Amino acid sequence: MENNIVNFNQHATTTLGMEKTSSKISLGQVFADRGGYINELNLFLAHFNSIPNLISEKNIDCKRANKWFSETYKSEIKHHYFIKRHFNGSKQAELDDIFYILFDDLIVDFDTNCSSARFLFSKTETSKIEKVISEIRKFKERSVRNKPLISLLVNTPHGIATKSLDITKPKLNIEDNYNDDFKNIHQTIYKRLSKQNDKGLVLLHGKPGTGKTSYIRYLISSIKKDVIFLPPNMATAITNPDLISVLIDNPNSIFVIEDAENIVVDREKDGSSPVSALLNISDGLLADCLNVQIICSFNTDISKIDSALMRKGRLIAKYEFKELEIEKAQQLSNKLGFDTSINKPMALTSIYNQDEKDFQQSRKTNPIGFQAINNNRLAEN
Repeated sequence: MENNIVNFNQHATTTLGMEKTSSKISLGQVFADRGGYINELNLFLAHFNSIPNLISEKNIDCKRANKWFSETYKSEIKHHYFIKRHFNGSKQAELDDIFYILFDDLIVDFDTNCSSARFLFSKTETSKIEKVISEIRKFKERSVRNKPLISLLVNTPHGIATKSLDITKPKLNIEDNYNDDFKNIHQTIYKRLSKQNDKGLVLLHGKPGTGKTSYIRYLISSIKKDVIFLPPNMATAITNPDLISVLIDNPNSIFVIEDAENIVVDREKDGSSPVSALLNISDGLLADCLNVQIICSFNTDISKIDSALMRKGRLIAKYEFKELEIEKAQQLSNKLGFDTSINKPMALTSIYNQDEKDFQQSRKTNPIGFQAINNNRLAEN
């Protein structure tokens, strides 16, 4: 296995006189707002007291690139900063953000978690910058998605950040698991979400257990786009300015909001602004720049949803998930190996979990208070 360990002791540390320039910026501002380590722009300001040019390269194998860069430019590197983190439950902390300062004013930032390299400079000769970037590009990763990923939005002490999580694509057959009227809706949704540089809104609603979450998981693991997931406990983040920064960093992505009742309800009924924020992201000047498509799922009746969300041109599709009709429920039950005779529509979760014990016990209540007195009087009569 290739050794990607970097020996930072080989770099001679040179004092760059930050105390002479940092009067323009508080050193506390060097640290990132987005839950990271150092903000590379503020670091440049602190060191050089000027606004930098910035070039960013995506899909870089930062472990290999960093090892090569550290060895190749060790005589040029004047200073460095780094942070180690634990990734995916690893026992040992690994390098995440590494910042190198070299030449006249070049800062090279390897962001391992995001597989990106950033180059900030002002006075350094362009030919030197181009040479470094050209060499770093040799470490580009092949853009192959072995496993579907979602970027989970999380709150940190420094603002909103994302955490990458693997998701498992469910073995889901649309025709088996949903009523016949859903097939055309699914095809419309799939076609639009597969389109690049597009926007719009998908509204999926219905009772719990009818297959909304399973469908969303199936959909986002089938489409080759980045997916940002807003969990129910962060519904208020829809109005947070930090969210826009995350979306700007992830254009042409799918934004999933699960259990979105607190976001999509009629503005006139509760006077809140999440709907306005959602409208701006899904269809407006901001939407034209972001090209983000949104999926909202909720249990609330569609009549309570703000009518502006369902305007033509903004809405890609809406669908109410219901219990599977008797004939289809019976077919699915048989296919799953159950011998049950089904005589009424059933929710997907009930069909799939027929062999699980029902823990909802019938509750025998012992009457107390006025009810007990009334019952005793009735018995006496």
